[in-house]
Amino acid sequence: MKELKKEFLEFITSYGIIGVAVGIVVGQAVAKLVTAIVEGLVMPVLEVVLPGSKWQEAVLSLGRIHIKLGLVIAAFIDFFVISVVVFFLVRHILKVETPKK
Repeated sequence: MKELKKEFLEFITSYGIIGVAVGIVVGQAVAKLVTAIVEGLVMPVLEVVLPGSKWQEAVLSLGRIHIKLGLVIAAFIDFFVISVVVFFLVRHILKVETPKK
């Protein structure tokens, strides 16, 4: 039993599993934060600026093809906000310096 415990601890430390687990947990928390920012701040502003309160349901119909344009725009906004939040978090937390040439 002691050998199994030792082997398991070596496995965890050699492959960085704890770091990955922490990254996943923190990533989920960041995802919740970004979702709250998008749904609580960005989307209400867009609903005031854009005509109609259900702009995310906007559809562009080209004959039998129905493109869910509002859904695509909302996904781009989500992506942009997530990218900006992650950028500033990483920049602030790691305080990465750009290499000097």
